[in-house]
Amino acid sequence: MDISKRSVRKIAFLTIFALACFGFLWESPNDAISRRASVTDDQYRQNAGYLSDPLKEKDTAVYWHIPKSSGSTMKIYYGCIGLTLATQSGTTAGHETDRTLQVWERTLPGWSPVKFVNVDTSKIEGVFRAKNLGLAESGLADVVFSPFPPIATAMFTPSHQARFFALFRHPIERAVSLFYYHQVATWERNDYTYRPELVGMTIEEWLTKSSTAAEMKNPYMRSLLHKQRFNDDDLEKAKDILRTKFLIGLTTNVEESVERFDKYFGWYDNEKRSECKRKAIQKGVNKNPHDALKEDSKAWDILAEMNKWDLQLYEFIVQLYEEQGELFRTVTTEDIA
Repeated sequence: MDISKRSVRKIAFLTIFALACFGFLWESPNDAISRRASVTDDQYRQNAGYLSDPLKEKDTAVYWHIPKSSGSTMKIYYGCIGLTLATQSGTTAGHETDRTLQVWERTLPGWSPVKFVNVDTSKIEGVFRAKNLGLAESGLADVVFSPFPPIATAMFTPSHQARFFALFRHPIERAVSLFYYHQVATWERNDYTYRPELVGMTIEEWLTKSSTAAEMKNPYMRSLLHKQRFNDDDLEKAKDILRTKFLIGLTTNVEESVERFDKYFGWYDNEKRSECKRKAIQKGVNKNPHDALKEDSKAWDILAEMNKWDLQLYEFIVQLYEEQGELFRTVTTEDIA
């Protein structure tokens, strides 16, 4: 079997990266066993690959799409460079009734045609439809986008694993952005994003008078662990999952984060990267400018209390981002030229 120079470079980079990860994640034997055991009783253990393990040909990149954290930008960017996506757009144009998997193209205004697999991994029922159709085994999707990491693992198997990555935003800034987005997003396809009843309402009024504001409580923890109430053990479990299973990015450093993603998954040499980066990453997609929330405001204090677990997790995420950065400063494409 012929192996291209690009494939050799990709394999070499991932091997070096895995060795660097081993050093980054290595602990004493007892600590390592304890840390890995901390995730053996959850959905991530078998079907999601460890960051320290070499990326396998049968693995699939899975992007945890956190609302108002540059997820739309990431979809456009990866579609622009020619990757095949599994997103909510996959079942538009009548494809929700397809009985077998297929890839089809949709032209978005101002962009080249984007390739989609005919599944909707943004919904729980869509995830299980994708599983029943054999999405992971098909290898059709280059990137799967889903807001439900533990549920998304149901699509995968120990021999066809998910490889998670995500961009994270400060929890309070994300909540404020989502509130203002609820007021204007008339174009969204689902029934819960556009909220006409919020038009003209202040964020403080919403937080104190509306029952729907409860959705703002600790979405990182809720999505990551698939539960509603938390304790210190849950926080440590969430940290372990992110540390061992996720490649971390930050919305405060989107360009650098995407550089890491592309190097890790072997997309760095894509000839369209430069142009797509300029059009999608540097300009941004689906932006909704709004006033910033003052840190000494009542609304900020309410959101801080509502998101006390997410705020603690975010501090760890920022630390983890810096620690993972050492891997990419150690391993560069020049190392495998």
